[in-house]
Amino acid sequence: MKKQKNWMKNLLQWGSLAAIAGFILYGLTLGATPADVEAYCPFGGLQALGSYLVRGSLACSMSMLQIMMGILLAVGVILFSKLFCGYLCPLGTVGEWLGKGGKKLKMHYDITTGSITDRILRAIKYILLFIIFYMTLSSSELFCKNFDPYYAVATGFKGELTAWMASISIVLLFLGSFFVKMFWCKYICPLGALSNIFKFTITFVGILILMWILGLLGIANAWVWALAIACIVGYLWEIIYLRSRVFPLLTIVRDEESCNGCGICQHKCPYAINVKDLKQVRHIDCTLCGNCVSACPKGSLQVGGKPALRWLPGILAVILFGLAIWLGSSWELPTIDEKWGEYEQVEGMQTYEIEGLTSVKCFGSSKAFSAKMQKVPGVYGVKTFVSRHAVVISYDPKVTSEQKIDEAIFTPTRMKFTDPAAGVDSLTVIRLGVEGLHDKMDMVYFGAILRNIDGICGFDAQYGCPVAVTLYTSPEIEIPEKMLRDSIGVKEARMLVHGGGTRLIPVNYKLMSYEPDNQKIARREFLDLMFESTRALSAPFKHNNEKFGDDTAYPKGVYEVECRGIEKPLMKRMFPYFRGFLSLKEGITRLDVALNEEEVPVLRITYVKSMWDDAKIWNDLLNAKVWTVQYNDGTFKDEEPKFGFPTEGHSI
Repeated sequence: MKKQKNWMKNLLQWGSLAAIAGFILYGLTLGATPADVEAYCPFGGLQALGSYLVRGSLACSMSMLQIMMGILLAVGVILFSKLFCGYLCPLGTVGEWLGKGGKKLKMHYDITTGSITDRILRAIKYILLFIIFYMTLSSSELFCKNFDPYYAVATGFKGELTAWMASISIVLLFLGSFFVKMFWCKYICPLGALSNIFKFTITFVGILILMWILGLLGIANAWVWALAIACIVGYLWEIIYLRSRVFPLLTIVRDEESCNGCGICQHKCPYAINVKDLKQVRHIDCTLCGNCVSACPKGSLQVGGKPALRWLPGILAVILFGLAIWLGSSWELPTIDEKWGEYEQVEGMQTYEIEGLTSVKCFGSSKAFSAKMQKVPGVYGVKTFVSRHAVVISYDPKVTSEQKIDEAIFTPTRMKFTDPAAGVDSLTVIRLGVEGLHDKMDMVYFGAILRNIDGICGFDAQYGCPVAVTLYTSPEIEIPEKMLRDSIGVKEARMLVHGGGTRLIPVNYKLMSYEPDNQKIARREFLDLMFESTRALSAPFKHNNEKFGDDTAYPKGVYEVECRGIEKPLMKRMFPYFRGFLSLKEGITRLDVALNEEEVPVLRITYVKSMWDDAKIWNDLLNAKVWTVQYNDGTFKDEEPKFGFPTEGHSI
């Protein structure tokens, strides 16, 4: 009998890789938003489902789409086999082809299935499975992103990962799979461990029932016990039996009469399963990939024992994937669903839904939004849907209104783009009304649009209906209404990204009013207005003020040093480290941020003259090799200086 090409498997494997590569490339070059490399992750979906069942919240940026991917994967494993592993998983494809490369170069090492080494190594994936689910369900953040090699490569090491963990995973995937056949899939992959537990379907169902019973009995953290039992029992069943008993229902069947025992099937099997000695292949590693069926010269191996079912596993993989996309698009689960206060007692509760809140993009930002809403009188609940950046707010209409909620969400913003040109003593003022500005991220994207308009030095946005935006423009450059209307009405904001390049962000802003102001604003007044939020970084040091506050007993001096760039967001985020470092120094009573007469940002350090002088401040404080900082929990930590001071200062 002529051997058949396993074209279905090759088509789906390489098609999946090509689709992923195209998806990422599109997001990097042409897409309006960065590619969501987790969009179709079944493992993330199963973690998200676990988080939702245990904590009532979705893990990270997961949505119903990923959850349905995970559920349909589980259904596929139970009824058919590990179809995702055999046909769609990019890591499985890479691992399989790396193994072929190692074999061709005669650099591979065979670990005999069932040997002591094999059984010990199989424990790794179950240990990882426990750690991942424990950490994810405890925090609602996907722990697997710390070391997932696919996530690391797809994001270019720019995602929410831990570099050393991800580096080890990539080495294990590439080198491990090159030297040992399917090393990653057999020994490391936590999704492989979970799929094997699904194969032991009766045991899996029993564990779910056990968790339910433990919950009814009020056992604390019943899910932790169930998770531990599932991992331990799954591992023991795997190393003892190396095969499932009842499920999956679809298997490879060998015709003993026609089989000549040539062993080609084992040679072609990615996992080197000894198919020739099995009547029905229920081996724990089998993915129904069909390599053995295609390779058999006698036609003795068939899916379900029937030639007509030859391509069924691949077709089922596609159907399940498509079904998951359809179901995931049809249903929706909130990332968080929180209620507080007297929610149950409020009569006439109403809901207010807002879409396009781009700052609501994950579990952490959802929790931050909820915390903000809990401070708003009359608001009693929040649901967030991060996949579409939407929130549903429950409120008492007798206490608050949609307009007041909008005002609470809004972030007043002042943003300077550039200093007025030399010799310009005053700026022109233009007042706008703009719709579509909801939260702080809208301010960032709106600022990116205005920054590209020549002549705008900065803007001020305050809440209103529509939002009141004040532009400060160079007097020699006219900015007509049509130019502003066209610029603000664009559908995408172009944002610079770290490392160079740009990405496009969907926006929906509309210019509602345009009113040139006959008044002007003085140059210094504009600079002081824009510097106001930076000046707020100033702070007295309570402990040292209590100890050295008497100016008669402890005469003070003020040391001034230039600190250019302090207005930039990155430096502002680093500034508390420096402020915390100074606060621990005896005799330093205050730190102020100011704009000097030359319009240069400066720091002013108030010090006790008997304890400090210019040279000591310059050498011991501004050029210190280490900043010792006290954290909120009372612990101390040495930090590397986050910024430096190129120009020596002096007392004023």
